[in-house]
Amino acid sequence: MTGLVEAQEVAGQIGETQAKIKQLESEIASTEKELTKTEREKNTLSNAVKSLDLTKKKLEAETKITENKVALTSSSIESLSEQIIAHTQEIDKRVGDIAIVLRNIAGALDATPTEIFLSDSSISEKLDSMYTLERLQNRVRIDLEELKAVRVKLISDKQELEEAREKLFALRSELGDKQKLAIQNIESKSKLLADTKNKESSYRTLLDQKIAQKAAFEQELRNFETKLKGIDVSKLPTGGTGILSWPLASVLVTQTFGDTEFSRSSAGAIYRGNGHNGIDLRASVGTAVYSAGGGKVAGTGNTDLGCPGGSYGKWILIDHGNGLSTLYAHLSLQRVSTGEDVERGGLIGYSGNTGYSTGPHLHFTVYASEGVKITKLIRADGSVSKCAEMPVSPLNGYLNPLLYL
Repeated sequence: MTGLVEAQEVAGQIGETQAKIKQLESEIASTEKELTKTEREKNTLSNAVKSLDLTKKKLEAETKITENKVALTSSSIESLSEQIIAHTQEIDKRVGDIAIVLRNIAGALDATPTEIFLSDSSISEKLDSMYTLERLQNRVRIDLEELKAVRVKLISDKQELEEAREKLFALRSELGDKQKLAIQNIESKSKLLADTKNKESSYRTLLDQKIAQKAAFEQELRNFETKLKGIDVSKLPTGGTGILSWPLASVLVTQTFGDTEFSRSSAGAIYRGNGHNGIDLRASVGTAVYSAGGGKVAGTGNTDLGCPGGSYGKWILIDHGNGLSTLYAHLSLQRVSTGEDVERGGLIGYSGNTGYSTGPHLHFTVYASEGVKITKLIRADGSVSKCAEMPVSPLNGYLNPLLYL
């Protein structure tokens, strides 16, 4: 009776936790809509602060969801552990029953069937002995079958428990990520207010500085790329839907590849120094970013260390081993390191607003692997750019991502 009550309590806790998660997911969806609207209008200090406040609210809700999922998984583990204990006890009981039956069979087998019929006992007694032996054997067979069934259930419970534990470890790791992102968000708001002294004019100055840094960086990058030896275009992977998967769970393209007409034409497969060298995807701070394909992490970095606000910010480059490599930029947090193997759809980081970014989003670039290299930009006068190491490629090494997604 006690076990039944405990199981009902666990089931009740699981139901309550699932209801909390559903409510929090609804709150996050509502906050996301407001955040998207604010980011479109983020051209004033008040909107910038509002965006950071909404991001904080979203991260807090996501943290609560993760905490509830941790609690839910813990309850599931507790329930499964109790089932394993119950099935283990059942196995022990069955083994004990079989041991008794086997001892009875051993006693019955002291005399062979021939010896039984040659003995002085009556025919009916002889037949009873034979029937008793047969019943004992059938009992052993039934007990063994039941024992096998319990063992199969125990193995299944153990496998579920191991999967639940792996899920719990992943959730705890995700919880740590959300807490780090929340701290970063608070620091970003504090820095913004300190840099602008809460004045609109100061904020405008900051925006102008960002635009100037972007222009200077792009010119340095363009000068460097035009000097690189082009790749053999004939070796480029053939485009096709599904070669790469989208790096976000929810996709909205906010900026396409190259110039608008350029990106729609067959010639748009290759970037020739015009427009945008990748695509931008809507993603608020803390949105999970996934690898577009299996492969190896070719490098990670943070250009803000050398030229704050001038380039990719925190980035990850992955070589997929099929002639294609992908870049994920403006991240808030990187979850993988150089040399690490990643699976298609595996979590590699979280989107953000680092580097040159007028608002949180994910910049996604596809390269011909033959051309892309992680290096520092060399200026026309031979000096090294202040930007930290980053992926660069000959102009024809940039490919239109939409041809492979």
